[in-house]
Amino acid sequence: MTTELPKTLVNGKPGDTLSVYDRGTAYGHGVFETVRVRNGCPELWRRHLQRLLEGCSRLAIQLPVQFESALNKDIAELCGQGVDGVIKIIITAGSGGRGYLAPQEMQCQRVVSLFPMPAYPDLHSCEGVQIRTCDYRLAANSRLAGIKHLNRLDQVMARAEWQDSAIAEGIVLDAVGNVIEGTMSNLFAVKNGELLTPSLDECGVRGVMRSFVLDTADAMGIKTREVSLTLDEFKSAQELFLTNSVIGVWPVKQWDAQHYVRGAVTQRLQQKVEALCHDAAGDRQ
Repeated sequence: MTTELPKTLVNGKPGDTLSVYDRGTAYGHGVFETVRVRNGCPELWRRHLQRLLEGCSRLAIQLPVQFESALNKDIAELCGQGVDGVIKIIITAGSGGRGYLAPQEMQCQRVVSLFPMPAYPDLHSCEGVQIRTCDYRLAANSRLAGIKHLNRLDQVMARAEWQDSAIAEGIVLDAVGNVIEGTMSNLFAVKNGELLTPSLDECGVRGVMRSFVLDTADAMGIKTREVSLTLDEFKSAQELFLTNSVIGVWPVKQWDAQHYVRGAVTQRLQQKVEALCHDAAGDRQ
């Protein structure tokens, strides 16, 4: 049985290689985005692009003047009418030879790939998922907090802790014991009608779907707050759910030995987010 390779453009041309001297592979000097594509349209595109540009700026990656138009052309070429899937965008700082100091003049590399949509069970959305607490801890680094840079060793190490397919996600804490995020998702809790999500000022990724859910909740009149809470404080919530741009919103039905129900706030947000994403895809929000 053969596995279909993703359709990939490297700097706008079909290919699947980068230079062995690329700083993205040598040092993780780059950023990436994972974008849900529905009926040929990338969802929440303006939010993804904004985070991508912010990440490049914070990592001092030099972008050409026509970067946005070239990137949009790549996506349009891969996402034909009616296509469903996932676009992954990788931007590296380019080739810089040996050593950590980057040359003053470099040409960034742009890789855009189209993957099939992952085959997640429908029950994940309607009944919820089981999650676990990871032993691995995230170190504080405010200079890199929030962005989606290429160094994902934290996530690789945390995800290696379990093989049980019944567990959909692992939750990672910081060095002082505050809940931060999942290995591939952001976490939300509903406590006393208020929507809480971990503060990501020192570590973690500010997910595009996370920001969209916060804005959607605000518009619905649901009070939201970014907080620093311990494991026990988070587990005491009445409702829990996970988000990312591919899965949307997944309720949590079990965290370690503790069980939860898909509550009213989670259901309202799920329905609203799904409806808005359908409507916004064509407008490239």
